[in-house]
Amino acid sequence: MAKGKQTCKILKEIRRQIAVENDIEFVTSECTYKGDCKGTCPKCEAEVRYLERELEKRQRLGKVAVFAGMSLGTLLTAAACDTTAKVASNSSNGTEATQNDLRERDVEGMVKMHTVAYGFDSTFYQTVLKDKFRFFQMEDLTIVGGKILYGYTNGEDWVCKNFEELIEDVKDFTAPCFGGGEQKLREYLAAQLKEDASSYSGDVEVSFIVDAMGKLHEVAIVKGLDETLDADIASVFEQMEWSAAWYRTKHQQGMNFVCQCVKKIHFPITNE
Repeated sequence: MAKGKQTCKILKEIRRQIAVENDIEFVTSECTYKGDCKGTCPKCEAEVRYLERELEKRQRLGKVAVFAGMSLGTLLTAAACDTTAKVASNSSNGTEATQNDLRERDVEGMVKMHTVAYGFDSTFYQTVLKDKFRFFQMEDLTIVGGKILYGYTNGEDWVCKNFEELIEDVKDFTAPCFGGGEQKLREYLAAQLKEDASSYSGDVEVSFIVDAMGKLHEVAIVKGLDETLDADIASVFEQMEWSAAWYRTKHQQGMNFVCQCVKKIHFPITNE
């Protein structure tokens, strides 16, 4: 089998698995294309967009989406499966996109596509992004940085060529969320902590990164109450899954992105 058709078959199976794992009705059909396959077609792109819309609905309901080991951003860029998108961090202000940051998907019979990763830090968040973020059902959650993967089509009126244009085009930035919101998070912590969470008084601040699949990484206690309790909290957070941060523009459906956060937890907490 030609490389393009083999890749297309693999990605179609990934999309089917994601649909199954997320209880999404999804019907695929055998590809009948003849000739040198580039690995994608309008039908493949349509399947990806359909999954994207259905997964976005789940996020709005506070459900954790399952991506079968692949981020939604990866799934989207993989629709043009003969090209691998290069993810690169930019300068700290997140406003420059060099030529090395961009990769074209010049698919035969289709328009060119680009992907670019824009990194942002706490300063850029405070000055530019803060007013656009929505914190769905979460209290005392602070965004300190992240990386936004953005894809756009060359030649369209709404193309965003740099980060400033992307920010202007964005309708919603939604912060990561623990499934069920703040109350469910406190209940989960109270139930999972080995230490008696009702016997402490004060605040603990936890730093972590929520990736595009909702997995937590680089968990660290930045402000603690007790050495044993702090280690217990870090261990519980390392096992958590959240709904990933996501954004949507005026012209595109939502995409997940990586977000670095600090969460303040108030003690005492109980499992009642």
